[in-house]
Amino acid sequence: MLSGRKKIPRSAQFLIGFSLWFSLWLVILANASSVSAQYPTQSQIAKDGTSVLIEDYASLPLSNATRGGLDWAAVDFTKQLGRVTSVRSEPANAPLSASRFFVIDQSHTIYILDKATKKFTTYINFAEVFPKFQSDSGITAGVVSIAFDPGYAKNGKFYTVHTEDPRLPGTADPINKNLPGLNLKGFSTSPVVQPPAGETLLESVLTEWTDTNIRNATFEGTSRELLRLAYVRSHPMDDLLFNPLVRPGQPDYGNLYVSVGDGASGETPGPQHSLPQQLNNFMGKIIRITPDLTLHPQDQLSANGRYRIPSTGPDPNPFISVAIARPEIFAYGLRHPHRMDWDPVSKALLVNDIGDHYWEEINIVTKGANFGYAEREGNEQFFVDSQGKTTSLMNPPVAFPDRDLIHVDGLDEPVNPVYPAAVYSHKDGDSIGSGFVYRGKLMPQLRGKYIFNDMPSGRIFYVDLAEMIATHGQRNHQAPIHEIQLYYKSSANGSGKNGEKIRMYTLVAEAFSQKGGKPLPERVLPAGGAFTTGWKDAEHRKPKTDPEGVAYGGGRADIRVVMGGDGELYLLSKSDGMIRKLTGVVTPPPATK
Repeated sequence: MLSGRKKIPRSAQFLIGFSLWFSLWLVILANASSVSAQYPTQSQIAKDGTSVLIEDYASLPLSNATRGGLDWAAVDFTKQLGRVTSVRSEPANAPLSASRFFVIDQSHTIYILDKATKKFTTYINFAEVFPKFQSDSGITAGVVSIAFDPGYAKNGKFYTVHTEDPRLPGTADPINKNLPGLNLKGFSTSPVVQPPAGETLLESVLTEWTDTNIRNATFEGTSRELLRLAYVRSHPMDDLLFNPLVRPGQPDYGNLYVSVGDGASGETPGPQHSLPQQLNNFMGKIIRITPDLTLHPQDQLSANGRYRIPSTGPDPNPFISVAIARPEIFAYGLRHPHRMDWDPVSKALLVNDIGDHYWEEINIVTKGANFGYAEREGNEQFFVDSQGKTTSLMNPPVAFPDRDLIHVDGLDEPVNPVYPAAVYSHKDGDSIGSGFVYRGKLMPQLRGKYIFNDMPSGRIFYVDLAEMIATHGQRNHQAPIHEIQLYYKSSANGSGKNGEKIRMYTLVAEAFSQKGGKPLPERVLPAGGAFTTGWKDAEHRKPKTDPEGVAYGGGRADIRVVMGGDGELYLLSKSDGMIRKLTGVVTPPPATK
């Protein structure tokens, strides 16, 4: 013990520690923006000077949306040229994980991309395997997502989601004529799960694949259908994710998280509007299942007998004991939770939820949480019978409820909705893309920032993760969002001007034209939703501008942020079928006050 110092009592130590913690929390909270529930009249996301360098990485083979049984080979150059939606790496202990990516082209194919040669090799062409495969029914159909089992290096298992159209003639049973390594012995389709209300047209299919040789670029093995969900036209089963924080023997090991869209039910007047808030269906939920039937044999078996449901031990699913609930549900009250990221440092599970006509959300997901949709969107109340308008846009404006509670059938008490950790309006974009907490080496100044994008406009944003965690769940208190500017470094196959600052939207438009793209009149990029006519609300039809007032052209860039197994960030763009890489910081974010 050092002489001359008095020992501080434990009670005083606690008060000092608490005061320091509380002061830090107040500083973080003060730096976070108070986002008003009033719908803004102009863009709110500003450029703070942060800028990064972007370089071409790879160019996808040309592709076109297709429907099973139809000719899909011809490319329509007025549409998206390579519908790249996801890039995933195998687990680090897989033998080839450092040398290749698995790349999803939504049109029909999972490719293997050799990192050294940038050569694409067809791994599985879904249009050739599944007779009812469908990717031309909208911007969400096709090959949707892929996730690798944590034991992939030994068992070769991975999981995919794709879309099928049951109205097409013939059987849904897969064929292996063009994929001879696929062993179909014992394969059977699963019973389709229908929502309790509303019509359905399409089906989302969750499939388990077992590759018996993961050291080559061809698929050889078996497949097993786990779940088939019916929905009407959009917002299908979305992303797939395993918990990266757990190890074999821990309760959550081997559990697959699946984000499920609401099938457009929440924005549809009538009984289907409330499906995201009902616990008796999969629409608008995050579900958690155990594909390996032998991993937790004491857990509940699914209704179709294809997987188990975490129901025993220290971490069961939250609604196991609710009589009317689907036991698979982990969280609910979402619209289109199309992409998830699990940050291993903060342990935060972040989900980007595409809004209806007015607000886009980043949510921090916790077990049992209700995120409010389709009764809430952003910080506002949602009115489906008024074309999806929110509280402040009603005429006259509607006061927010005095008690912010939602009644949920099957639960004894009303539920407080959990609000987004960050949010932006359709004055700044139309459709939130994917995002990741950056922990890589090339851009050290951005570590701890959640980097994400708006898909149609091509804008790239960041938000501080610590600020999101500090304000998470509070209405009208979200972390501020900042725009990232891009400097482009061209290559032999590039577009744009080397070394110049450029908007991603402009870069995609130039590459689309150089690759043979033929925009329709009054568009510089293909259509596909936002920035085109045909929407029922005026907000989508309004021209979009950046914070300096420069207008974006017609059509949509349709970009996504992805993270490779190397921890670095890549930008995918469907209109020009390109993969680009963020390779350095030109101007770092301003210092935190």
